[in-house]
Formats: sequence, C-alpha cells, structure tokens
Amino acid sequence: NEVLNEKLDNPVFGSAYRTEPKEEERFYPAQVKKIVNEVLNEKLENQTYDDKNAQALALDISNVVKMRCKSLKIPRYKIIVQTFVGENKGQGVRVTSKSLWNANFDDYASCSYMNASLFAVVMVFGSYFE
Repeated sequence: NEVLNEKLDNPVFGSAYRTEPKEEERFYPAQVKKIVNEVLNEKLENQTYDDKNAQALALDISNVVKMRCKSLKIPRYKIIVQTFVGENKGQGVRVTSKSLWNANFDDYASCSYMNASLFAVVMVFGSYFE
C-alpha cells in the first residue's frame, strides 16, 4: 500500500514530445499528387474560363484538395493549398513559391491542368509541426 501511495504522489511521466513524424504519418507527394489530379479533372474537365468565376473556382478547388488531403491521416502536418486559375491564350506561365522549412520532414506537391480555355496550377505544402 505504501508503494502505491508513493507512485501516486510522485508519478513518472515519459516524454510525449515527438520531433519527427512516424514513417506512416509522413507527407508523401505522390499520394497528394494523385488527389490533386483527380480534383482538377473533376472540376475542370468541361470548364471554360470565366474571369468572374475564376476566383470562386480556385477557392473551391483549394478547399476540396485540402479536405481530401486531410483524409490521408497525416497528423501534425499543416496542409497549405494554393490554386491559380487563368485564361489559356497560349502564353507561358511560371508559378514559384518560397518558404522556410525543415527539408527532412516538410514537402510539397505541384500539379497543373490545361484545356483549350483555361489553365490551373495547384501547389500543396505539408509542413510538420514539432
């Protein structure tokens, strides 16, 4: 009984703090690219460019991609989605991004879509929270 009381008075806690993700809980760009390509094909297959609707379309794509990426069950990762939708007039487009991150755990996936009327670029960033 004295041993039990001593354990209750002086509990010993193990460290619950993790500084890196488990292997099965990592952000894998290949899984995310599959999701992004599915969403782009669903949302843009028969779509024509409309400048009044482009912002709402980009927001809708971003929200759907983010929701589906969260279903991958990658805890402790913040998912950031950027979507660009523009009119396709045969021009070249280059989309870049810059961020400070941990190269061992953080990663990104980028996909693009183009039809005769529009183009879209989606970038998904997975940032691990320690």
